[in-house]
Amino acid sequence: MARDLIGRIAGEAIAVGTDVVSLVLGRQSPGVPLDQSLAEPNLLRHGLGMLESVIVDDRGRLFFTSQTWALTGERRGLGAVLRLDQPDGELVVLATGINSPGGLAFGASGRLIVGYGDGPVSGLIGNFSPRAGIVLVDPDGGGAPEPQSVRLGMANGIARAPDGTIFASNDLGTHIDRIAPDGRVDNRWARVPSANGLAIDAQGSYLYACQTFGWTQIARVEIANPTHVERWARPAVTGMLAMLDGLTIDDRGRLFAAANGAGQIWRIETDRTITPLARGLRCPSAVALGRGPTGFRTGNVYAVTFHGDIVELPGAAL
Repeated sequence: MARDLIGRIAGEAIAVGTDVVSLVLGRQSPGVPLDQSLAEPNLLRHGLGMLESVIVDDRGRLFFTSQTWALTGERRGLGAVLRLDQPDGELVVLATGINSPGGLAFGASGRLIVGYGDGPVSGLIGNFSPRAGIVLVDPDGGGAPEPQSVRLGMANGIARAPDGTIFASNDLGTHIDRIAPDGRVDNRWARVPSANGLAIDAQGSYLYACQTFGWTQIARVEIANPTHVERWARPAVTGMLAMLDGLTIDDRGRLFAAANGAGQIWRIETDRTITPLARGLRCPSAVALGRGPTGFRTGNVYAVTFHGDIVELPGAAL
C-alpha cells in the first residue's frame, strides 16, 4: 500500500509539474509554426483518471489505459484498460486491478499487449532490479489478463516488431528492454536514456523513442545493430523542455508525439522537421492514429492526457 501511495503522489506531482512547464511553453512554438490548416481539437471525454496510453485497432475501436481508474469497492491506485467503440459510445472496461498500466500494442492474435509497473518507483528501481512486465488482454473483454513477461524496467512505452519482438521503455532508466519472440528478456538492449514512447517503422528496421527528460528529443535505434543510436529529431530551444511522452508512426513514416510539458501534439516529417498540430492540451501523454471508415476514423489523430481527457484532432493524419 505504501508503494502504491508513493507512486500515486509522485504521479500527481509529475502532472502538476508538467502543468507548470505548460504555462511556460504552451503558447510557444518549438521553432516552427502551428499547422493552421487543421480544425480545432475536439474534447471527446474527460474525467477518466490519469491516462497513460492509447491505441486504435482496424475496426476503429479506441483502447486506453488509466492509472487511477477504480470501480466501486476497488482500491484507488490500481489501473484499468478501457475501450470506446465510437467517440460518443459507451465506455467498456476490459480489465481492472492492473498495477500502473503503461504502454499498449497489438499482438499477433489481436490481443492487447499491456505494460504494467509504469510508475516512478518501479522505474527507478527497475534500473538495477527490474520488476515491471506485460500482460495480454482480450480486446473483446473475455477473461482475465494473461501474464506474459516480467523483469522489465518499467514498460512505459511498448512497441511490437513484425517478427514478434517486443520493446519496452523506462523514462527513468538508461536502456530499452527487448523481449525476444521466445520470451527471453534483454534489459540492456539499447542505451537510450529516459526513453518513453516507442514506434517501429513499417519495415521493422528502426525503433524510434521519445526521450522525456533533459533536452527532449527523439532517438532512432537500428534494430539489427542496437549500438547504432542517433538523434532523429530535436526541437529548437523554445521546445527543449517539452517532455515528449507517447509516440506513434504512420505508413508514410511520419511520427506523431505527445509533448506533455508543452501541452502540444507534434508531427515529425520524414525530413525531421517538427510541426505542432495542437497546443493548449492538459498534459497529453499518448497519441494514436485513427483507423478504418467508422468509429475513431482514418485521417484523425487521438490523444489522451494525464488529466483524463480524450481529444480528437480532425484531419491531422491526412
